[in-house]
Amino acid sequence: MDNQEIENYIAASRIRTGRRRKRDALKQYDKQLLQYKRKRKELWQAWQNRGYTELNPPVMKGYVRSFVLRDDVARSRDGDFFRELLKKINTYDYSHRKDFKVKKRRRGRKIHVLREQHLLQPTEYVFKKMKLSPKEVNCFEERIRYGKNGIDQIKYFVVKEPWRFVLQVRPNMITKQRVVAPELSSAIDQLDNYLKRHQLEHRIWKLTRSQQASRRRWLPEDKRKNQFKKYTLQQLLQKEWYE
Repeated sequence: MDNQEIENYIAASRIRTGRRRKRDALKQYDKQLLQYKRKRKELWQAWQNRGYTELNPPVMKGYVRSFVLRDDVARSRDGDFFRELLKKINTYDYSHRKDFKVKKRRRGRKIHVLREQHLLQPTEYVFKKMKLSPKEVNCFEERIRYGKNGIDQIKYFVVKEPWRFVLQVRPNMITKQRVVAPELSSAIDQLDNYLKRHQLEHRIWKLTRSQQASRRRWLPEDKRKNQFKKYTLQQLLQKEWYE
């Protein structure tokens, strides 16, 4: 039987060659990695959707500060309009101090100063996505500030009449907490540790996101803890002082 007949026999009998077996093994390995990827995504989704439990009684955790309408504005005929506008531009600040003061150093001394808080000042991109009515848009004015490099100009919008809103401090009451799921947390940690220990992240990244993913970023960190273990103290001193 010559070589041509052997090749025809192999093709007809569907016998896998060595190269075909290696390719199938690599495909099966990649399928297993994709299963790990899907399993990790399912675990994280379950972790994010684990829900809350009610606290009875509620627990106080510091204070929260936010803006409210002034009394005269709330009683005016435009009170409902500004109340709806405040829902879109209100900001919240949290602190363990009721006066919301922070330490700052002034001329070598540490003093307590009041922490500033402003209404929302959206950039041009965020301002367009807020979908404000024409009447609400008229309540803002455009301003420009410079970026960190001192060159780039950033457009942002501020409220024309901030006096209509005042700050209010109230206790920050915690009425619910996340459900504790130790089994779910343990499963996530085990899967993450397995992928990191066997250096599988780079291959998963290449299969799911990019064909140019670099392996270098997934290499383990350089362990310098025992780099001088094989040297004696005398050898280290000679290398440091005489060489």
